[in-house]
Amino acid sequence: MQNRIWRAIGLALLLVFSASAVAQDSISVPADSKFVMQINLQAFKNSKVGATLFEIAKKAAMEEVGKNLDSKGFSGDKIQEVLGLDPFEEIQSIILCASDYENPENSLLAMVRLKKTTGNIEGLLLAIPGYEQSEHGKYPIHSAAPDNDEKVYGAIHKDISGDHTLVLGANRNAVTGLLDSLDAKSTESKAMKSVGLQSDRKLIAHMQLMEFPTKQLGEGPQKNIAAMLNSLIMTISEEDDELEVRGVMQTNTEKMAEQIKQSVQGLVAMAELVISMDDEEQGEDAKQVIQFVKSMKVVQEGASVSLKLRFPSTDIAEMIKKEVEGN
Repeated sequence: MQNRIWRAIGLALLLVFSASAVAQDSISVPADSKFVMQINLQAFKNSKVGATLFEIAKKAAMEEVGKNLDSKGFSGDKIQEVLGLDPFEEIQSIILCASDYENPENSLLAMVRLKKTTGNIEGLLLAIPGYEQSEHGKYPIHSAAPDNDEKVYGAIHKDISGDHTLVLGANRNAVTGLLDSLDAKSTESKAMKSVGLQSDRKLIAHMQLMEFPTKQLGEGPQKNIAAMLNSLIMTISEEDDELEVRGVMQTNTEKMAEQIKQSVQGLVAMAELVISMDDEEQGEDAKQVIQFVKSMKVVQEGASVSLKLRFPSTDIAEMIKKEVEGN
């Protein structure tokens, strides 16, 4: 029974953690981090696509909670009472980074911004199997091994305005390094590095890749393009009822950038051709995808290549809803 309760609570938390902006200029992350991702929960919830996804995910989480717990007199409606807060409203933002693409959970570091309350979180930690507590300056460092597996470390930071930040990670040093960063303490260490953050609150999501998952990309032009890149920055935003996806690929030379631009343009044309050939089978969905592909703009500026796609938000939301309902 206990395990099912914690699994259900974890599911509800995971939902919001996976859909959550950050106003800081930089943070310290492990030096071997391969990516840093930010999601602005408010912009996400206020966008047409985000609102659709959020409601679908929230409904699925609550159904799972009810499935696991209702038979024992514990329903999804009790989640807020147990946590002492409404996670769907209180969680404001998230930053995620990891240094392993194959098993990111083994190196995951998360910074989750809350409002003024942390509810019953610290008290509930005492019931988690394998719970232990240590100290880092003024901060209690909580740790637990819920599945008798790898430990997870966590701490709660409070800033001068009274807002709280929940720091979670698979590595204790990464958690304490991030706490020091939040306190503006020096974190000069070979184990940590400073990474710039995106402070534009209009963005739904921002992701920076410092190293590429070449193994996961498989063979083909995508792997060859990734091998030529120094970094990739992707952003998602919504304006005038259109969802915009941007990507900026940075290389070492203009020649490399030109080659990548040509490759991307060729791949886009090929994709359009393949989709067109399946048009009769796919119907309206195929026509929409073709329009999305055609909307891509590829621009080279020196040693960088920029990609931009714009989609009608309503169309994307409807496609997502139709796909979910169909499954």
